[in-house]
Amino acid sequence: MRRFLLAFSLACGMVLFSVTQSPACGDKVLALGRAVKLRYLSAHTTAILVYAHAGTPAASALSDPKLQSSLKQSTKTLKYVTSPVELEEALDHAKYDLVLTDAGDAAATEQKLQAIDSHTVVVPVLNAGTKAEASTLAKQYHVVLKTPGKPNSYLSALDEAMEIKTRRDDTKELAKK
Repeated sequence: MRRFLLAFSLACGMVLFSVTQSPACGDKVLALGRAVKLRYLSAHTTAILVYAHAGTPAASALSDPKLQSSLKQSTKTLKYVTSPVELEEALDHAKYDLVLTDAGDAAATEQKLQAIDSHTVVVPVLNAGTKAEASTLAKQYHVVLKTPGKPNSYLSALDEAMEIKTRRDDTKELAKK
């Protein structure tokens, strides 16, 4: 009888310690999805002008492969310019939804756009800036593209800028009526 109780208690102990915790109802589904990486896709296709003025901190940031792939993914037209003359020519010959430029060049670019009565949104690019710099720029321009970053953050900043552009276009249409 002692052997039977010893064997029975060992068997119960093995079963007790070998049983794992079973997941709740939805946890099984979530566990399956962990292997799938979801991508954030831009909701807008835009025309973007990238003004990478040589010598600025954002010039090297705008050549980041992650940022370039995010820009190519979310645009129908993408043009790079490197000098103020090229910037003026590009703005005169085509309409752009967004202009990405260094935070230091953003004010001058905004003035050029206001001079030609454009509703293009200027998106300053802040390369490794502080939170204080980012919040100051965000108050003025509403959207700041911070680098280095993740592709999803780049796309969400571009989407936010496109929403601002859409609101500007809507107010322009209401003003005409």
